Amino acid sequence: MRFRTSRARRTAQAGAVGMLALAAGLVPGTGSASDTHVVEAGLTYSCGFASGPQPVAVRVTAGLPVTSSAGTVIQPEDVSVWLTLPRASLADFLGTGPKRVSGVTQLVTEVTQRGESTEVSWQDLRIAETAVGAEGDVPVRATGAVPTITPRSSGDIVFTVGQLDLELSMEPAEGEATAPSVLPVSCRPAADQVVELGTVGVPAGAVETPSDSTVADPPGLGIVSPRQQPQAAAPGDDEIVPGKVQPPEGCYFPPGREPKPLPPPAGSKNGNGYMGGYSNAEKLNGAMLFKDPGHLVLRMNHMLGTFLTCPEDPTDTASWLMTDGTLDYNGKPQMPPTEATFLTFGFMPTTAKVEMTLDGKIDIATMGWLKRNPAGRTRETTIAAADMWVRLYDVKVNGQPLDVGPQCRSARPMRLQLRGDGLTGRQLPPSGYTVNSGGPLTGYAEIPPFSGCGVTEDLDSLFTASVSGKGNYVKMTQAPLCVEGNANTPCPPPKPTPER
Repeated sequence: MRFRTSRARRTAQAGAVGMLALAAGLVPGTGSASDTHVVEAGLTYSCGFASGPQPVAVRVTAGLPVTSSAGTVIQPEDVSVWLTLPRASLADFLGTGPKRVSGVTQLVTEVTQRGESTEVSWQDLRIAETAVGAEGDVPVRATGAVPTITPRSSGDIVFTVGQLDLELSMEPAEGEATAPSVLPVSCRPAADQVVELGTVGVPAGAVETPSDSTVADPPGLGIVSPRQQPQAAAPGDDEIVPGKVQPPEGCYFPPGREPKPLPPPAGSKNGNGYMGGYSNAEKLNGAMLFKDPGHLVLRMNHMLGTFLTCPEDPTDTASWLMTDGTLDYNGKPQMPPTEATFLTFGFMPTTAKVEMTLDGKIDIATMGWLKRNPAGRTRETTIAAADMWVRLYDVKVNGQPLDVGPQCRSARPMRLQLRGDGLTGRQLPPSGYTVNSGGPLTGYAEIPPFSGCGVTEDLDSLFTASVSGKGNYVKMTQAPLCVEGNANTPCPPPKPTPER
Protein backbone atom coordinates (compact mmCIF):
# COMPACT_ATOMS: atom_id res chain seq x y z
CA MET A 1 0.00 0.00 0.00
CA ARG A 2 1.21 3.53 -0.72
CA PHE A 3 0.83 6.24 1.87
CA ARG A 4 -1.95 8.70 1.09
CA THR A 5 -2.99 11.74 3.01
CA SER A 6 -5.48 14.54 2.76
CA ARG A 7 -2.53 16.92 3.04
CA ALA A 8 -0.81 15.28 0.10
CA ARG A 9 -1.77 18.09 -2.25
CA ARG A 10 0.77 20.26 -0.46
CA THR A 11 3.64 17.81 -0.88
CA ALA A 12 6.32 17.57 -3.56
CA GLN A 13 8.81 15.02 -4.70
CA ALA A 14 12.55 14.51 -4.91
CA GLY A 15 12.26 12.28 -7.96
CA ALA A 16 15.92 11.91 -8.83
CA VAL A 17 18.80 10.62 -6.87
CA GLY A 18 21.58 11.98 -9.02
CA MET A 19 24.39 10.57 -11.05
CA LEU A 20 25.02 7.51 -8.93
CA ALA A 21 22.87 4.89 -7.18
CA LEU A 22 22.70 3.63 -3.61
CA ALA A 23 25.47 1.44 -2.27
CA ALA A 24 23.34 -0.81 -0.09
CA GLY A 25 24.96 -1.69 3.25
CA LEU A 26 28.64 -2.48 3.71
CA VAL A 27 30.92 -4.38 1.42
CA PRO A 28 30.90 -7.70 3.29
CA GLY A 29 34.00 -9.19 4.82
CA THR A 30 34.76 -12.89 4.82
CA GLY A 31 34.34 -15.59 7.39
CA SER A 32 31.17 -16.68 9.10
CA ALA A 33 29.10 -15.88 12.17
CA SER A 34 27.87 -18.43 14.66
CA ASP A 35 24.30 -19.61 15.13
CA THR A 36 21.69 -16.91 15.40
CA HIS A 37 19.67 -16.40 18.58
CA VAL A 38 16.71 -14.12 19.21
CA VAL A 39 17.36 -11.06 21.38
CA GLU A 40 14.59 -8.95 22.88
CA ALA A 41 14.04 -5.64 24.68
CA GLY A 42 10.71 -4.87 26.35
CA LEU A 43 10.50 -1.17 27.18
CA THR A 44 8.15 1.67 27.99
CA TYR A 45 8.40 4.66 25.65
CA SER A 46 6.99 8.13 26.11
CA CYS A 47 5.22 9.09 22.88
CA GLY A 48 3.98 12.52 21.88
CA PHE A 49 0.31 12.66 20.89
CA ALA A 50 -1.97 15.65 20.32
CA SER A 51 -3.42 15.07 23.78
CA GLY A 52 0.06 15.06 25.35
CA PRO A 53 2.80 12.46 26.07
CA GLN A 54 1.58 8.97 26.83
CA PRO A 55 3.38 5.75 27.87
CA VAL A 56 3.50 3.12 25.15
CA ALA A 57 4.61 -0.50 25.55
CA VAL A 58 7.29 -1.35 22.97
CA ARG A 59 8.97 -4.69 22.30
CA VAL A 60 11.93 -5.02 19.91
CA THR A 61 13.12 -8.43 18.71
CA ALA A 62 15.92 -9.41 16.31
CA GLY A 63 18.07 -12.36 15.38
CA LEU A 64 21.79 -11.86 16.11
CA PRO A 65 24.73 -14.28 15.96
CA VAL A 66 26.04 -15.46 19.31
CA THR A 67 29.61 -14.77 18.17
CA SER A 68 31.30 -13.44 15.06
CA SER A 69 34.81 -12.54 13.91
CA ALA A 70 36.64 -9.43 12.78
CA GLY A 71 35.92 -8.70 9.13
CA THR A 72 32.66 -10.67 9.09
CA VAL A 73 29.39 -8.96 8.26
CA ILE A 74 26.77 -9.05 11.03
CA GLN A 75 23.23 -8.86 9.65
CA PRO A 76 20.42 -8.46 12.21
CA GLU A 77 17.61 -10.73 11.00
CA ASP A 78 13.84 -10.94 11.47
CA VAL A 79 13.69 -7.50 13.07
CA SER A 80 10.30 -6.62 14.60
CA VAL A 81 9.08 -3.65 16.60
CA TRP A 82 5.81 -4.26 18.46
CA LEU A 83 3.81 -1.33 19.83
CA THR A 84 0.55 -1.11 21.71
CA LEU A 85 -0.89 2.34 21.05
CA PRO A 86 -3.44 3.76 23.52
CA ARG A 87 -6.83 4.12 21.91
CA ALA A 88 -7.62 7.32 23.81
CA SER A 89 -4.60 9.06 22.25
CA LEU A 90 -5.70 8.05 18.74
CA ALA A 91 -9.33 9.10 19.12
CA ASP A 92 -9.14 12.12 16.82
CA PHE A 93 -7.07 10.19 14.29
CA LEU A 94 -9.26 7.07 14.14
CA GLY A 95 -12.67 8.58 14.78
CA THR A 96 -15.41 6.04 15.29
CA GLY A 97 -15.96 2.67 13.73
CA PRO A 98 -13.45 0.13 12.37
CA LYS A 99 -10.49 1.37 10.33
CA ARG A 100 -7.39 0.06 8.54
CA VAL A 101 -4.00 1.31 9.73
CA SER A 102 -0.55 0.93 8.19
CA GLY A 103 2.67 2.92 8.48
CA VAL A 104 6.43 3.19 8.56
CA THR A 105 8.74 3.19 11.60
CA GLN A 106 12.30 4.35 12.24
CA LEU A 107 14.21 3.06 15.26
CA VAL A 108 17.57 4.58 16.18
CA THR A 109 19.98 1.97 17.54
CA GLU A 110 23.43 2.45 19.02
CA VAL A 111 26.19 -0.05 18.39
CA THR A 112 29.13 -0.02 20.81
CA GLN A 113 32.47 -1.83 20.75
CA ARG A 114 35.46 -1.08 22.98
CA GLY A 115 33.85 2.14 24.16
CA GLU A 116 33.33 3.41 20.60
CA SER A 117 29.69 4.01 19.64
CA THR A 118 27.89 4.69 16.39
CA GLU A 119 24.23 5.38 15.71
CA VAL A 120 22.64 3.12 13.11
CA SER A 121 19.14 3.98 11.95
CA TRP A 122 16.74 1.11 11.30
CA GLN A 123 14.61 3.38 9.20
CA ASP A 124 12.37 1.47 6.82
CA LEU A 125 10.43 -0.83 9.12
CA ARG A 126 6.94 -1.21 7.70
CA ILE A 127 3.63 -1.66 9.50
CA ALA A 128 1.47 -3.87 7.31
CA GLU A 129 -2.13 -2.82 6.80
CA THR A 130 -4.03 -3.92 9.92
CA ALA A 131 -7.73 -3.86 10.70
CA VAL A 132 -8.53 -1.83 13.84
CA GLY A 133 -11.74 -2.41 15.75
CA ALA A 134 -14.05 0.26 17.10
CA GLU A 135 -12.78 -0.22 20.67
CA GLY A 136 -9.63 -1.09 22.59
CA ASP A 137 -5.93 -0.22 22.23
CA VAL A 138 -4.23 -0.60 18.86
CA PRO A 139 -1.42 -3.20 18.59
CA VAL A 140 0.86 -2.85 15.54
CA ARG A 141 4.02 -4.56 14.35
CA ALA A 142 6.76 -3.06 12.14
CA THR A 143 9.19 -5.30 10.26
CA GLY A 144 11.89 -4.92 7.60
CA ALA A 145 15.54 -5.21 6.63
CA VAL A 146 18.14 -3.17 8.54
CA PRO A 147 21.78 -2.18 7.85
CA THR A 148 24.67 -4.54 8.46
CA ILE A 149 27.77 -3.84 10.53
CA THR A 150 31.26 -5.27 10.20
CA PRO A 151 33.58 -5.37 13.24
CA ARG A 152 37.21 -4.62 12.37
CA SER A 153 38.65 -5.86 15.68
CA SER A 154 37.81 -8.13 18.60
CA GLY A 155 35.58 -7.11 21.50
CA ASP A 156 31.89 -7.55 22.33
CA ILE A 157 29.43 -5.58 20.20
CA VAL A 158 26.47 -4.26 22.17
CA PHE A 159 23.21 -3.16 20.50
CA THR A 160 20.98 -0.68 22.35
CA VAL A 161 17.74 0.97 21.24
CA GLY A 162 16.79 4.66 21.32
CA GLN A 163 14.39 7.09 19.70
CA LEU A 164 11.43 5.65 17.82
CA ASP A 165 9.52 7.59 15.18
CA LEU A 166 6.48 6.24 13.41
CA GLU A 167 4.05 7.55 10.86
CA LEU A 168 0.61 5.97 10.86
CA SER A 169 -1.58 6.03 7.79
CA MET A 170 -5.30 5.45 8.30
CA GLU A 171 -7.70 4.22 5.66
CA PRO A 172 -11.43 4.52 6.39
CA ALA A 173 -13.57 1.43 6.53
CA GLU A 174 -15.15 0.31 3.28
CA GLY A 175 -18.05 2.53 2.33
CA GLU A 176 -17.01 5.47 4.54
CA ALA A 177 -16.53 8.87 2.91
CA THR A 178 -13.81 9.92 5.39
CA ALA A 179 -10.53 10.92 3.71
CA PRO A 180 -7.31 9.02 4.53
CA SER A 181 -5.02 10.69 7.07
CA VAL A 182 -1.48 10.49 8.39
CA LEU A 183 -0.33 10.79 12.00
CA PRO A 184 3.37 11.25 12.88
CA VAL A 185 4.37 10.12 16.39
CA SER A 186 7.78 10.54 18.04
CA CYS A 187 8.76 8.41 21.05
CA ARG A 188 11.71 8.19 23.44
CA PRO A 189 12.52 5.48 26.00
CA ALA A 190 11.27 6.36 29.45
CA ALA A 191 14.00 7.07 32.01
CA ASP A 192 15.68 4.50 34.25
CA GLN A 193 15.40 1.52 31.90
CA VAL A 194 17.93 -0.93 30.52
CA VAL A 195 17.85 -0.22 26.77
CA GLU A 196 20.21 -3.01 25.73
CA LEU A 197 18.88 -5.23 22.96
CA GLY A 198 21.65 -7.83 22.64
CA THR A 199 25.37 -8.60 22.38
CA VAL A 200 27.52 -10.30 19.75
CA GLY A 201 30.84 -11.68 20.97
CA VAL A 202 33.89 -11.05 18.78
CA PRO A 203 36.71 -13.08 20.37
CA ALA A 204 40.37 -12.26 19.90
CA GLY A 205 42.63 -14.44 17.82
CA ALA A 206 40.46 -14.93 14.73
CA VAL A 207 42.56 -15.46 11.61
CA GLU A 208 42.00 -12.69 9.09
CA THR A 209 41.79 -13.53 5.41
CA PRO A 210 43.69 -11.63 2.69
CA SER A 211 40.54 -9.67 1.82
CA ASP A 212 40.59 -8.03 5.26
CA SER A 213 43.67 -6.09 4.20
CA THR A 214 41.62 -4.24 1.59
CA VAL A 215 39.11 -2.86 4.08
CA ALA A 216 39.66 0.86 4.48
CA ASP A 217 37.66 1.32 7.69
CA PRO A 218 39.57 2.39 10.82
CA PRO A 219 39.90 -0.10 13.72
CA GLY A 220 36.58 -0.82 15.36
CA LEU A 221 33.24 -0.99 13.63
CA GLY A 222 32.64 -0.71 9.90
CA ILE A 223 29.08 0.60 10.07
CA VAL A 224 26.78 2.11 7.46
CA SER A 225 26.90 5.66 8.77
CA PRO A 226 27.64 8.75 6.65
CA ARG A 227 29.41 10.36 9.60
CA GLN A 228 32.03 7.61 9.52
CA GLN A 229 32.78 7.81 5.83
CA PRO A 230 36.15 9.41 5.05
CA GLN A 231 35.99 12.95 3.73
CA ALA A 232 37.76 13.09 0.40
CA ALA A 233 40.75 15.05 -0.66
CA ALA A 234 40.02 17.30 -3.60
CA PRO A 235 41.38 16.22 -6.99
CA GLY A 236 45.08 16.96 -7.14
CA ASP A 237 45.75 16.64 -3.40
CA ASP A 238 48.67 14.37 -2.59
CA GLU A 239 46.99 12.78 0.43
CA ILE A 240 45.48 9.39 -0.31
CA VAL A 241 42.15 8.95 1.46
CA PRO A 242 40.59 5.44 1.59
CA GLY A 243 37.67 5.25 -0.79
CA LYS A 244 34.08 4.14 -0.42
CA VAL A 245 34.41 1.43 -3.09
CA GLN A 246 35.79 -1.93 -2.05
CA PRO A 247 36.36 -5.08 -4.14
CA PRO A 248 33.27 -7.27 -4.65
CA GLU A 249 32.40 -9.87 -2.04
CA GLY A 250 34.87 -12.74 -1.98
CA CYS A 251 37.52 -10.97 -4.08
CA TYR A 252 40.94 -10.52 -2.48
CA PHE A 253 44.50 -9.35 -3.05
CA PRO A 254 47.33 -11.74 -2.16
CA PRO A 255 49.55 -10.39 0.65
CA GLY A 256 51.86 -7.70 -0.66
CA ARG A 257 49.61 -6.92 -3.61
CA GLU A 258 47.20 -4.60 -1.80
CA PRO A 259 46.35 -1.24 -3.43
CA LYS A 260 49.10 1.34 -3.03
CA PRO A 261 49.40 4.98 -4.12
CA LEU A 262 50.84 5.52 -7.59
CA PRO A 263 53.67 8.03 -8.02
CA PRO A 264 52.26 11.45 -8.89
CA PRO A 265 52.33 12.16 -12.63
CA ALA A 266 54.89 14.58 -14.02
CA GLY A 267 52.14 17.05 -14.92
CA SER A 268 48.53 17.64 -14.11
CA LYS A 269 46.41 14.62 -14.95
CA ASN A 270 42.86 15.55 -14.20
CA GLY A 271 39.98 14.33 -16.32
CA ASN A 272 36.98 16.47 -17.21
CA GLY A 273 33.68 15.18 -18.52
CA TYR A 274 29.91 15.33 -18.34
CA MET A 275 27.23 12.92 -17.16
CA GLY A 276 23.44 13.07 -17.48
CA GLY A 277 20.50 10.71 -17.58
CA TYR A 278 17.29 9.58 -15.99
CA SER A 279 16.15 8.53 -12.55
CA ASN A 280 12.88 6.82 -11.74
CA ALA A 281 10.76 7.95 -8.81
CA GLU A 282 9.19 4.64 -7.84
CA LYS A 283 6.48 5.95 -5.52
CA LEU A 284 5.44 8.57 -8.03
CA ASN A 285 5.45 6.19 -11.00
CA GLY A 286 7.51 8.57 -13.13
CA ALA A 287 11.03 9.52 -14.18
CA MET A 288 13.17 12.62 -13.99
CA LEU A 289 15.61 13.87 -16.62
CA PHE A 290 18.90 15.56 -15.76
CA LYS A 291 18.58 17.94 -18.67
CA ASP A 292 21.83 19.76 -17.87
CA PRO A 293 24.59 17.17 -17.39
CA GLY A 294 26.86 17.33 -14.37
CA HIS A 295 30.49 18.37 -14.82
CA LEU A 296 32.92 15.76 -13.47
CA VAL A 297 36.46 16.69 -12.41
CA LEU A 298 38.46 13.52 -11.76
CA ARG A 299 41.91 12.90 -10.32
CA MET A 300 42.98 10.08 -12.61
CA ASN A 301 44.65 6.81 -11.60
CA HIS A 302 46.07 7.59 -8.17
CA MET A 303 46.03 4.12 -6.56
CA LEU A 304 46.77 0.71 -8.02
CA GLY A 305 46.41 -2.87 -6.79
CA THR A 306 47.32 -5.94 -8.83
CA PHE A 307 46.32 -9.60 -9.01
CA LEU A 308 42.86 -9.22 -7.53
CA THR A 309 41.23 -12.69 -7.55
CA CYS A 310 37.47 -13.23 -7.49
CA PRO A 311 35.32 -16.36 -7.01
CA GLU A 312 33.50 -15.95 -10.36
CA ASP A 313 36.70 -17.10 -12.13
CA PRO A 314 39.61 -18.02 -9.80
CA THR A 315 41.82 -18.64 -12.88
CA ASP A 316 41.61 -14.96 -13.91
CA THR A 317 43.09 -11.94 -12.12
CA ALA A 318 42.46 -8.23 -12.38
CA SER A 319 44.11 -4.92 -11.66
CA TRP A 320 42.35 -2.52 -9.30
CA LEU A 321 42.72 1.10 -10.36
CA MET A 322 41.34 3.94 -8.22
CA THR A 323 40.23 7.36 -9.43
CA ASP A 324 38.44 10.02 -7.42
CA GLY A 325 36.92 13.40 -8.06
CA THR A 326 34.16 15.90 -7.56
CA LEU A 327 31.37 17.78 -9.31
CA ASP A 328 31.64 21.38 -10.42
CA TYR A 329 28.62 23.63 -10.87
CA ASN A 330 29.47 27.32 -10.58
CA GLY A 331 32.30 26.40 -8.23
CA LYS A 332 30.12 24.19 -6.02
CA PRO A 333 30.30 20.35 -5.75
CA GLN A 334 26.80 19.91 -7.18
CA MET A 335 24.80 18.59 -10.07
CA PRO A 336 23.04 21.41 -11.93
CA PRO A 337 19.62 21.95 -10.30
CA THR A 338 16.80 20.38 -12.26
CA GLU A 339 13.02 20.51 -12.22
CA ALA A 340 10.46 17.78 -12.69
CA THR A 341 6.70 17.47 -12.70
CA PHE A 342 4.84 14.40 -11.47
CA LEU A 343 1.27 13.47 -10.72
CA THR A 344 1.61 13.09 -6.98
CA PHE A 345 -0.72 10.37 -5.67
CA GLY A 346 -1.80 9.79 -9.25
CA PHE A 347 -3.75 12.98 -9.85
CA MET A 348 -2.14 16.14 -8.38
CA PRO A 349 0.47 17.88 -10.62
CA THR A 350 3.49 18.71 -8.47
CA THR A 351 6.74 20.40 -9.52
CA ALA A 352 9.92 20.86 -7.52
CA LYS A 353 13.50 21.89 -8.15
CA VAL A 354 16.06 19.39 -6.91
CA GLU A 355 19.59 20.30 -5.85
CA MET A 356 22.11 17.51 -5.28
CA THR A 357 25.37 18.26 -3.45
CA LEU A 358 28.32 15.96 -2.82
CA ASP A 359 29.30 15.12 0.75
CA GLY A 360 32.99 14.29 0.27
CA LYS A 361 34.17 12.93 -3.05
CA ILE A 362 33.24 10.52 -5.81
CA ASP A 363 35.24 7.29 -5.63
CA ILE A 364 35.70 5.22 -8.78
CA ALA A 365 37.32 1.78 -8.96
CA THR A 366 38.01 -0.09 -12.18
CA MET A 367 38.81 -3.78 -12.37
CA GLY A 368 40.70 -4.67 -15.55
CA TRP A 369 40.70 -8.44 -16.17
CA LEU A 370 43.72 -10.12 -17.76
CA LYS A 371 42.07 -12.92 -19.77
CA ARG A 372 41.19 -12.11 -23.38
CA ASN A 373 38.06 -13.35 -25.11
CA PRO A 374 38.25 -15.02 -28.57
CA ALA A 375 38.19 -11.56 -30.17
CA GLY A 376 41.24 -10.57 -28.15
CA ARG A 377 39.40 -8.17 -25.86
CA THR A 378 39.41 -7.90 -22.08
CA ARG A 379 36.65 -7.06 -19.59
CA GLU A 380 36.46 -3.94 -17.44
CA THR A 381 34.12 -3.44 -14.49
CA THR A 382 33.81 0.05 -13.02
CA ILE A 383 32.04 0.97 -9.79
CA ALA A 384 31.50 4.60 -8.73
CA ALA A 385 30.19 5.67 -5.31
CA ALA A 386 29.41 8.95 -3.56
CA ASP A 387 27.38 10.42 -0.70
CA MET A 388 24.98 13.15 -1.79
CA TRP A 389 22.53 15.51 -0.10
CA VAL A 390 19.17 16.12 -1.80
CA ARG A 391 17.46 19.51 -1.32
CA LEU A 392 14.00 20.55 -2.55
CA TYR A 393 12.88 24.10 -3.29
CA ASP A 394 10.50 26.12 -5.48
CA VAL A 395 7.79 23.55 -4.85
CA LYS A 396 4.40 24.03 -6.48
CA VAL A 397 1.32 21.86 -6.05
CA ASN A 398 -1.39 22.27 -8.68
CA GLY A 399 0.32 25.53 -9.66
CA GLN A 400 0.25 26.95 -6.13
CA PRO A 401 3.57 27.63 -4.31
CA LEU A 402 4.29 25.51 -1.24
CA ASP A 403 6.82 27.17 1.09
CA VAL A 404 9.12 24.34 2.19
CA GLY A 405 11.84 26.70 3.48
CA PRO A 406 15.56 26.85 2.60
CA GLN A 407 16.62 23.65 4.42
CA CYS A 408 14.21 21.03 3.07
CA ARG A 409 16.58 18.17 2.31
CA SER A 410 17.35 14.54 2.97
CA ALA A 411 17.93 13.83 6.65
CA ARG A 412 21.23 12.19 5.72
CA PRO A 413 23.34 11.91 2.58
CA MET A 414 22.46 9.14 0.16
CA ARG A 415 25.14 6.56 -0.44
CA LEU A 416 24.95 6.22 -4.22
CA GLN A 417 26.58 3.63 -6.45
CA LEU A 418 26.59 2.84 -10.17
CA ARG A 419 28.19 0.09 -12.19
CA GLY A 420 29.38 -0.02 -15.79
CA ASP A 421 30.83 -2.96 -17.76
CA GLY A 422 32.90 -2.70 -20.91
CA LEU A 423 35.38 -4.35 -23.28
CA THR A 424 38.72 -3.00 -24.49
CA GLY A 425 41.70 -4.13 -26.60
CA ARG A 426 42.94 -5.23 -30.06
CA GLN A 427 42.79 -1.88 -31.82
CA LEU A 428 38.99 -1.79 -31.57
CA PRO A 429 37.19 1.11 -29.88
CA PRO A 430 35.95 0.37 -26.36
CA SER A 431 32.38 -0.91 -26.02
CA GLY A 432 30.04 -0.62 -23.07
CA TYR A 433 31.46 1.60 -20.33
CA THR A 434 35.02 2.64 -19.49
CA VAL A 435 36.07 5.66 -17.42
CA ASN A 436 37.87 7.35 -20.34
CA SER A 437 35.43 6.58 -23.15
CA GLY A 438 32.24 6.87 -21.08
CA GLY A 439 29.02 4.96 -21.70
CA PRO A 440 26.01 3.85 -19.65
CA LEU A 441 26.06 3.20 -15.90
CA THR A 442 23.12 1.79 -13.99
CA GLY A 443 21.95 1.06 -10.48
CA TYR A 444 19.19 1.53 -7.94
CA ALA A 445 18.83 4.19 -5.26
CA GLU A 446 17.01 4.67 -1.98
CA ILE A 447 15.69 8.15 -1.23
CA PRO A 448 16.21 8.84 2.51
CA PRO A 449 13.68 10.49 4.82
CA PHE A 450 13.42 14.29 4.67
CA SER A 451 14.17 16.90 7.33
CA GLY A 452 13.79 20.67 7.69
CA CYS A 453 10.78 20.90 5.36
CA GLY A 454 8.08 23.47 6.03
CA VAL A 455 7.88 27.01 7.41
CA THR A 456 4.49 27.33 9.07
CA GLU A 457 4.10 23.57 9.59
CA ASP A 458 6.31 20.48 9.70
CA LEU A 459 6.15 18.75 6.31
CA ASP A 460 8.98 16.24 6.91
CA SER A 461 6.72 13.25 7.46
CA LEU A 462 4.62 14.03 4.39
CA PHE A 463 7.62 14.21 2.07
CA THR A 464 9.04 11.06 3.62
CA ALA A 465 5.78 9.13 3.27
CA SER A 466 5.13 10.18 -0.33
CA VAL A 467 8.67 10.21 -1.76
CA SER A 468 11.28 8.34 0.31
CA GLY A 469 11.92 4.68 -0.40
CA LYS A 470 13.87 2.05 -2.27
CA GLY A 471 13.87 0.68 -5.80
CA ASN A 472 14.47 3.89 -7.79
CA TYR A 473 16.20 2.77 -11.00
CA VAL A 474 18.90 5.11 -12.33
CA LYS A 475 20.56 5.09 -15.76
CA MET A 476 23.22 7.72 -16.38
CA THR A 477 25.31 8.26 -19.50
CA GLN A 478 28.85 9.61 -19.29
CA ALA A 479 30.48 11.23 -22.31
CA PRO A 480 34.19 10.64 -23.11
CA LEU A 481 36.64 12.43 -20.83
CA CYS A 482 39.08 15.16 -21.74
CA VAL A 483 42.26 14.15 -19.88
CA GLU A 484 44.73 16.96 -19.37
CA GLY A 485 47.99 16.37 -21.21
CA ASN A 486 46.53 13.58 -23.39
CA ALA A 487 46.11 14.72 -26.99
CA ASN A 488 44.13 11.56 -27.84
CA THR A 489 41.16 12.62 -25.70
CA PRO A 490 38.40 15.03 -26.80
CA CYS A 491 38.96 18.54 -25.43
CA PRO A 492 36.83 20.40 -24.54
CA PRO A 493 34.79 17.41 -23.33
CA PRO A 494 31.54 16.67 -25.18
CA LYS A 495 28.15 16.43 -23.49
CA PRO A 496 26.29 13.11 -23.52
CA THR A 497 22.98 12.11 -25.06
CA PRO A 498 21.25 10.31 -22.18
CA GLU A 499 20.05 6.78 -22.89
CA ARG A 500 16.70 5.60 -21.54
